Amino acid sequence: MSLALDPATEQRIQREIARGAYREPAELINRALDLLESQENWLLRNKDAIHQRLAESMAQADRNELHTPEEVRALLHQDRQSRASRPQ
Repeated sequence: MSLALDPATEQRIQREIARGAYREPAELINRALDLLESQENWLLRNKDAIHQRLAESMAQADRNELHTPEEVRALLHQDRQSRASRPQ
């Protein structure tokens, strides 16, 4: 099989090879395909939970239970602090 790649994609591949993690384009492409397959499998396994959460979020929006951007930032900040203070 041969592939015709645009110059930007070829440059991306060459940069990754130059970083030293991959020896040749085929190795990089195999890794990229493995990651793609892993992501797709995760989405399939979690599809129902994702749809449920989206439905819950839409219901909250319908009830006008939305947060302002400032409230979201504050909640995320609290969550980060809480996680950082937990023993590991």
